[in-house]
Amino acid sequence: MGAVSAINSARKDTILLVDDESAITIIFEMELARIGYCVLTASNAQQAKQVAAEFPSTIDALVTDWRMPDMMGDQLVSELLAQRPGLKVVMMSGSPEAETASQAFHKDQLTFLQKPFGISELNQAIRQLLGPLNKPASQVA
Repeated sequence: MGAVSAINSARKDTILLVDDESAITIIFEMELARIGYCVLTASNAQQAKQVAAEFPSTIDALVTDWRMPDMMGDQLVSELLAQRPGLKVVMMSGSPEAETASQAFHKDQLTFLQKPFGISELNQAIRQLLGPLNKPASQVA
């Protein structure tokens, strides 16, 4: 019985990573998993919406590119927030317009990262939104 509660309290933060550049997705997926995240990936907005709709548990953060072939990142963010209101978001882009688009969202909800950046900056942005890594799942009063 004790083992079950230990598993529950050690739930990993789940990240949905969306980028149409497969090289970026592969590198970030490996690095985020190494840090200790559960990583779901999608190569476009439609796939991301499908993953979000089908994933049975909490998705803590969305890490998405802004410019994708099928939909802009801010539109994807709006649609996923309607589905999962507690979702935190890191939007990434090399485009200056993306930063402007990201300002439509509350800073506690969405952080913008200018490409290029490294895994440490990405992890720092995620932790700013979610709080410390490996936090217990339930607080005891």
